[in-house]
Amino acid sequence: MKAPVRKAVESALIAAGIGFVCLWMLVSGADEESASAARGAMYGIGLAISLIAHWTYMGLAIARDGRSVWPWVVGMVLLFPIVSVVALVLMSSQEDTSAQNSA
Repeated sequence: MKAPVRKAVESALIAAGIGFVCLWMLVSGADEESASAARGAMYGIGLAISLIAHWTYMGLAIARDGRSVWPWVVGMVLLFPIVSVVALVLMSSQEDTSAQNSA
């Protein structure tokens, strides 16, 4: 992967990781009897912000990789984890193909 693409992918993966942590904390705290509404709201806001950041950074990575952005972003919003994984696989396999061609 090119350096600008790799930086955007790394940021997208960090945002997704933060989103999964927020989701885990939101779900695990839901069955407690002393669950605070404010804490649940903060985890929900954190989840929303991390998803938006993930989609934004993945869009940047896709654009820097030379692909059409809007179809990928719409796909990521509709089918969140699946399209993100497919985009990451395609971007990483392009690196492998260019490395094999130069060898």
